[in-house]
Amino acid sequence: MTQRVPRLATLCCLLLAAGCGRTPRVHDTTAVDDSPEARMHELNARARRGAVTETLHGQRVEDPYRSLEEDSPATAAWVEAQTLRTEQALAAYDDPARDARIDALLSIGSIDGAQVGGARVFYRKREGDAEQPMLFVREGDASRMLLDPSQLGEHAAMDWYFASPGGRYVAYGVSEAGSERSVLHLLDVDSGETLGDSIERTKWSQISWLHDEAGFYYTRYPAPGEAGYDAEHPDAYFPRVYFHLIGRPSADDPMVFEAEEGAHFPGASVGEDDRYVVLTTFRGWSASDVRVFDRGEDPSTRVAAPDDDHPLRDVIVGEEHVTVGRVADGELLLYTNKDAPRYRIAKVGLGGALGPDAWTEVVPQSEGKIDGWELSHGELLLTLIDDVHSRIVRYDLLGHALGEIILPALGSVSSASGTADSDIFAFSFSSPLTPPSLYLVDLTTPAPGASNDSQGATTPPTNAAAVLVDQVESDVDTSAFVVETVHVTSEDGTEIPLRLIHRRDLQRDGDNPALLYGYGGFDVSLLPEFTRSALYWVERGGVYAVGNLRGGGEFGEDWHRAGDLENKHHVFEDFEAAIRFLSTSGISRPERIAITGGSNGGLLMGAMITRVPESFRAAASYVGLYDMLRYDRFPPAQLWIPEYGTAADAAQFLYLYAYSPYHHIVQGVAYPAVLIETAENDSRVFWGHSTKFAARLEEATSSTRPIYFYMERAQGHGAGTRRSDLVRRYARMYGFLEHELGMTSP
Repeated sequence: MTQRVPRLATLCCLLLAAGCGRTPRVHDTTAVDDSPEARMHELNARARRGAVTETLHGQRVEDPYRSLEEDSPATAAWVEAQTLRTEQALAAYDDPARDARIDALLSIGSIDGAQVGGARVFYRKREGDAEQPMLFVREGDASRMLLDPSQLGEHAAMDWYFASPGGRYVAYGVSEAGSERSVLHLLDVDSGETLGDSIERTKWSQISWLHDEAGFYYTRYPAPGEAGYDAEHPDAYFPRVYFHLIGRPSADDPMVFEAEEGAHFPGASVGEDDRYVVLTTFRGWSASDVRVFDRGEDPSTRVAAPDDDHPLRDVIVGEEHVTVGRVADGELLLYTNKDAPRYRIAKVGLGGALGPDAWTEVVPQSEGKIDGWELSHGELLLTLIDDVHSRIVRYDLLGHALGEIILPALGSVSSASGTADSDIFAFSFSSPLTPPSLYLVDLTTPAPGASNDSQGATTPPTNAAAVLVDQVESDVDTSAFVVETVHVTSEDGTEIPLRLIHRRDLQRDGDNPALLYGYGGFDVSLLPEFTRSALYWVERGGVYAVGNLRGGGEFGEDWHRAGDLENKHHVFEDFEAAIRFLSTSGISRPERIAITGGSNGGLLMGAMITRVPESFRAAASYVGLYDMLRYDRFPPAQLWIPEYGTAADAAQFLYLYAYSPYHHIVQGVAYPAVLIETAENDSRVFWGHSTKFAARLEEATSSTRPIYFYMERAQGHGAGTRRSDLVRRYARMYGFLEHELGMTSP
């Protein structure tokens, strides 16, 4: 549930409520401290009147700022006062040169989301001072803009899009003010016109088109009056799979599949002949179920949903593995980490048993993790993570290697796409020093790879170069910068990659300002990509560092599992090792080190603030989780129980309570300077984490270093944020960090 904090222009509402029913006091001439700090302490004292102490599984647990979870005038007053205080304090560090440089760097464009549809390639691109990425289509040697979301509203954003297999249509979702509460629309690519089809409640929708382009399978949340509709949390849990025919009212769309309790992310994949539909349902980030149904051999009588004559058949259900299926050439291909934590490709015929015992391996697990897979022109194109950078390798459907697509640098493939109906394979690429670009590969070029001759011999695989077809412009001279990877040793001896970006002339005198970023969770891989805000820091002479912590996906499912649930402490130990390295390597020292992260990375920031406050000078944390005993009470956070656990379980309570940042704030500790940011429209992480954590830190710290809180308006968790809003956010963050680390003005 996203709880909204009412806006208050002043604190009058709170003050009037406090005095209601009392005899007005006679005004005296005693001096009153009306400074922002005094108002902050007064508001914190008022909030503390709602303190709660509970006994959970035999443990006494204090929650002194429970009232700041409430959507109340008092909470609104606290938020307004704290945000105003932060704005006023950070205004003292304003620097027009800094703001101008951040604005210029964030004007370097972006390219991502490559999708192939027939002879067309679709992608998102943002150029210059445009607020949002626009949707482009490339056909032949020319590209044209299809959709500019800024024309749909001041705070409108395109959340996602799916091109039809032949490229005739695009289904896309639009939401407002960062809420991610998408409304699905259809675009006719030839005419550029939006069709009349419109479907609400399609937040995070997954779409799979029929290859005849007459309709598509999609996910949405139940509508009022439908079974499963939750009026209080209408888009938090349990989306279902539906089928839509173009031109038909969405109210008539049949429900195709409803996941069982505990499974939250269903999606459909239509086979290349439109006969078979694979239904994959994720249960958290470490398990999924795969089922398939046959719509019917005769195209004229095919059904949209399973029934008694077209039953849903289990492929793998109930196991703690991730498997995703697609149908090609009459067989079911499976991307799976069953018996292969770095993933492999298997297949099974659709005419007999479908379970794991019947699978045949196509591409075995290798040293690198298979991070993505595409089927295109009779080939398997696999995106690998190899030593924390991307590679793309090609195989035929029998598992013969066909070579590698050569990338321009050690970097990151952010999207890759191909279809069975197209000869084109497309992907977007960037590296820390290379702006985003779009590349195409013509898969009809002379066979770069293995093919069986009449004697069964194979020719050796060969490599192919991709063709650059679009890129963004950048005036940053990166020749003075260098990217290096070192390995730091965590508490249990595990080696953790740490990527450093800095100037070539870096002096290891222990006095360089260093900014360390981390995430460590949900199987998310932090690959070397172009980060505009990091370039500002490096230009300023700072060292920008990124840790590949356990809990991420860089080295497969074992690496992920080593940092989730009861192993979450490994993530914190890995990050602490990275902080230590910055101090012991001669790069920096605690007074010149800052850390930053958001969402699950905000939890990481909270853990560092409460575990090792003396090891760094400042932390900038945004949209983070800090109360890990109550996080799953605020939708959609029950989705994350497979990753974190829940305090409702006695065993899981023990390890959650052992690190929950809010519960590990200690009175009288000299905490570092902290900037805590959240957003009123965040539909993922409840803003109450940030209000409670900031208030308790302010009360507890014995340091003169500030604890700042800031609420973003008309923004959400991060998706859909306008460029100008990002400029203000980074100007605010870097002004804070530069001041705390004692850096001179640009």
